[in-house]
Amino acid sequence: MNALTHPSIESLQKKAGENGKLNHPVGEGCFQINLLNENIILWQQTFAQNASKYNLLLACDKNSGDLTTAKITWVVGSAIRGTTVNDAAEVEKLLTQMGVVNELAQAAIEHCPGLGEELIWAFYLERHGWLTATPVARTKSK
Repeated sequence: MNALTHPSIESLQKKAGENGKLNHPVGEGCFQINLLNENIILWQQTFAQNASKYNLLLACDKNSGDLTTAKITWVVGSAIRGTTVNDAAEVEKLLTQMGVVNELAQAAIEHCPGLGEELIWAFYLERHGWLTATPVARTKSK
């Protein structure tokens, strides 16, 4: 049984297979979707504890101030911050304001079904600089 049951996520998990990750090369970098159940469950726990009113979770370098002045970073030691966005284009704009190169932000909106709509997603950087996304939950209104 999947940690998050949604047709789009189930389809992505099927594509990822046992690896549980989908890598989309972008220029010198990569956009990755982490679909491992244990990763989804960890983000769901974080969501339930800290940010249940939001539809986007972000691993940031600082835990206060305007979100657009923070930078996306890796999960370990980061401040997990939540926000609400209205659509995928708003996510793309926010990610670029937070230091993600435009091509990686575009890959996120291209490859994350339901982003800014019916699914809640978490974003963070891998240590090697890849932008990584994990589906977290369905929004309450859907």
